[in-house]
Amino acid sequence: MSQAAQKFYFIRHGQTEANLSDLAAGAGWDIELNETGLAQAKALAESEQIKVCADTQTICVSPLLRARQTAEALKIVIDAPVVVIDELKEWHLGDWEKTPWSNLPNIFEPGTNPPNGEKQLEFGMRVSNGLNQALAQPGPVLIVAHGGVWHAICRILSIKAGSIENCAVKCVIRDDGDQPWRLGSN
Repeated sequence: MSQAAQKFYFIRHGQTEANLSDLAAGAGWDIELNETGLAQAKALAESEQIKVCADTQTICVSPLLRARQTAEALKIVIDAPVVVIDELKEWHLGDWEKTPWSNLPNIFEPGTNPPNGEKQLEFGMRVSNGLNQALAQPGPVLIVAHGGVWHAICRILSIKAGSIENCAVKCVIRDDGDQPWRLGSN
């Protein structure tokens, strides 16, 4: 990880029909934002909350449509180049894609792997690579990605942060390059 990086922001994409229907949507289901999700992204761009990200130098985004649509709405107020990072796409859930969450095991339990999908360890290693790519960009960076990616980043950085809502903003900071990352105030 870049020793120069001291702060980055993370935003989960806006709502999709899969979120509304409580269906698992990983990398294998490139679903767009629904009307509520588009409105959430626009509202975030117009809110006071987005001002916390005003010092963003680079927007790093997952290649999946729902994340790119959210980043496009934010780009209107954040004047920074957009870099698509393939490694920031959501976990490939294989046979679990489009399945109600209530029918699935706790997918974040260590060792839980979706049939015909990406192993949890592979997903974590991919996200770690994506985070390193993002933090190598001029910063602070704003990462626009997915709930699973947020969980992976929290594990990688040993942050106890829990879930993240659609279009929620998280600030992750460290006091210097030798200190651990932690959640900052938004």
